[in-house]
Amino acid sequence: MSRPPDRAGSRAVLVGTATYAQDPQLPAVPAVHNNLRDLWRLLTEGRSAVFSPESTRVVEDPATPLELGLPLLEAAREAQDLFLVYYTGHGLIGLERRELYLGLTQCVAEAPSFTAFPFQGVREAFLATRARNRVLVLDCCFSGRAIRGGLSGVHEPITDRMEIAGTYTLTSAAANEPARFNERDRHTAFTGAMLLALRDGIPGMSEAEVTLGALFRHLKQSLPAHGFPEPQQCGTDTTEFLVLARPRRRTRRGAPAPAGPGGPPGPRDVLVARTDLGRRRGVEGSPGEAVRLLHEVLPDLTRTLGPDDPATLVGRINLAYWTGHEGDAREALRLSRAVVDDMTRVLGPGHRATLVGRSQVAHWIGESGAPRDALRLSTSVVADLTRILGPDDRETLIGRGRLARWTGEAGDAAMAARLTGDLVPDLSRVLGTNDLETFIGRINQAQWTGRAGGAGEAVRLLTRLVPDLCWALGPDDRHTLVARTRMAQWSGAVGRRRRAHRMLAAVVPDLERVLGPDDRETLLARGQLAHWVGEAGDPAEAVRLLTRLLPDLAWVLGPDDRATLVSRARLAHWTGVQGEVGEAVRQFTAVLPEIGRVLGPSDEESAANRALLAMWRSKADRRLRKQIFYGTGSRGR
Repeated sequence: MSRPPDRAGSRAVLVGTATYAQDPQLPAVPAVHNNLRDLWRLLTEGRSAVFSPESTRVVEDPATPLELGLPLLEAAREAQDLFLVYYTGHGLIGLERRELYLGLTQCVAEAPSFTAFPFQGVREAFLATRARNRVLVLDCCFSGRAIRGGLSGVHEPITDRMEIAGTYTLTSAAANEPARFNERDRHTAFTGAMLLALRDGIPGMSEAEVTLGALFRHLKQSLPAHGFPEPQQCGTDTTEFLVLARPRRRTRRGAPAPAGPGGPPGPRDVLVARTDLGRRRGVEGSPGEAVRLLHEVLPDLTRTLGPDDPATLVGRINLAYWTGHEGDAREALRLSRAVVDDMTRVLGPGHRATLVGRSQVAHWIGESGAPRDALRLSTSVVADLTRILGPDDRETLIGRGRLARWTGEAGDAAMAARLTGDLVPDLSRVLGTNDLETFIGRINQAQWTGRAGGAGEAVRLLTRLVPDLCWALGPDDRHTLVARTRMAQWSGAVGRRRRAHRMLAAVVPDLERVLGPDDRETLLARGQLAHWVGEAGDPAEAVRLLTRLLPDLAWVLGPDDRATLVSRARLAHWTGVQGEVGEAVRQFTAVLPEIGRVLGPSDEESAANRALLAMWRSKADRRLRKQIFYGTGSRGR
């Protein structure tokens, strides 16, 4: 009974007010910016997309009712299938009639009728639309607030005022309850829980799609369990069965479903061109768009050319590849394995595409958290690539680079350094000194050299490499920025702490500008910056930077990612350095079991942080002796 919206006939307006310039009673809500950005991406990018980017409008920090009202009314008049409105920010209550107002940057808490946006305006936009389904999501204080009546009188909830046919209303709080947010969190509590469910799926559910009704039931159960207000809903007709997202991290069986209605079948060249367009979008830096385009063309490829046609198989392996680069390694592995089985059956085990597919399977096995399994398969694949395609074939050389990586990730950094050291001359000879794969090989050689204990040699290699990258690829190329980050990292490791600090302080803004704030390399560089700020003598700033970074790491990379866990341990360490030894011990005690569970008890991070915990525990036992033995009334340190 569930169904996704019709992309062409649907419109969404995402509104958020983070800053309040006129009234000190209304604190800023920095998380609003991330609420809007991340919801827009979930609704419009990749496999989860149910709206088109062109039909999803973001109204950020509107100052006047006109700045919010006009886009709202325009989208309402354009919508034919689904009209969705989302608001995040402060909710205000009218002084006389107790009606709800949505906060604007210039609003004054004591005069909402003159300075804020009346909820009645939202209702009028919903009445003005011809859309068959209307959805309102409010994440603000008093979002379930009564419209009429005093605080102690009979209330008429907002949800009752929205009883318009085909309308579904979801609010973050009850009538007289404030919503919650923490300045340190990436999102407000309600929106954060909603985004996790839309992106990663609802725990315990087998469905591949998240409907409005299922989303509400999940939030109603999970938010109060963590001490947050209980959401409210009001739905009419069958709107609760509308699909808002296709979770990206759920393992699904069967062939991938299209992201929307497939285009009309066309001749081979048209379908191949559509497949290549998807691949190019990925190469250009938009893996989400690549996934969406490939999802759309695959049903037409299968129907027109057949499931065993080489063009269909190429489309499937491309979909697997960009699905992984969008952030879903496990789904990429599932898709890769399925298509390689078909390639082996149709094209044969020695076909170039089959060998490349096997190399890709090994890669996603490693990215899914099994580097030793990736190493075993990569060893076998490289032997076959060398035998069948030859030692100087591009794919053989790329396979050797992947083999070196998984050798290092499996625990042998010295061997990885030797393998990349042997590979780089072959890359330069066969592909050329300015080929991208050669540059990648040189970056990896420096990194594994440093991890094998040769930090000084890593700095030397990167000192020669960064200018080559800058002139060949440009100062804003991803690989140039990554090499600058690695150079800062290893400069700090050889004792040049202030140089590492300066270099990272310079490269982080460039990474944020070019790659975006949520790119993995940007997040890793922010973690490095925090560490070397502390090493340069400012532990309080290191704590501040890590406190801001951790919510972003948990959201983008996940709570179990190595970078997230390492940053939690670093936060504990610098918390102790700045004098809060008891809090440092508590943080270390919380994160160490997670590090051991995810990385393994023998991992270098597990061993290093066990030693740090022992050090801080010893200091805490001395400084907090009176408090430990005589209770919290004694504050000896």
